[in-house]
Amino acid sequence: MKNKFIKLLAISAVIFGSVSCKDEVAAIGQKAPDIAAYDLQGKEVKLDDWKGTRLLTFWSETCGRCVAELKEFEKLAEANPNKVQLIAINVDGDKVDTRAVVAKRQLTLPVIKDQLKITAERYQLIGTPTSFVITPEGNIQAKYEGAIPAADLDKLFKG
Repeated sequence: MKNKFIKLLAISAVIFGSVSCKDEVAAIGQKAPDIAAYDLQGKEVKLDDWKGTRLLTFWSETCGRCVAELKEFEKLAEANPNKVQLIAINVDGDKVDTRAVVAKRQLTLPVIKDQLKITAERYQLIGTPTSFVITPEGNIQAKYEGAIPAADLDKLFKG
């Protein structure tokens, strides 16, 4: 019962936060909207929790290409430390146990759960995978609907 109350309280906080904020919409060249989501331990996260260049990627458990791309991102980040901060936002909602998926797929990058899909709405998500490159100053540099081309990944992680 206590866990249900905490979950309800957390969801209420996200709803209140999203209603009290002005409408934020992602646009290339503009400041990136903040994240309205929680990590897998239930802690609220903000985009500013990560510094430097960030790769924000939306994914779902049923998207095989998404999971493959996440693994590719992890390898690139490991080979090029401190170049890009990875942030994986799961958009499956309540229907999937994201912790179990992360464990099963052996993902090591930070995974966030967009429970109410507020962040997906702010970033105008149409499908997965969708990724955004965010500059150290917090502006959206690029948007990729579908897989990120290998040449762009090389520039991002190695350039």
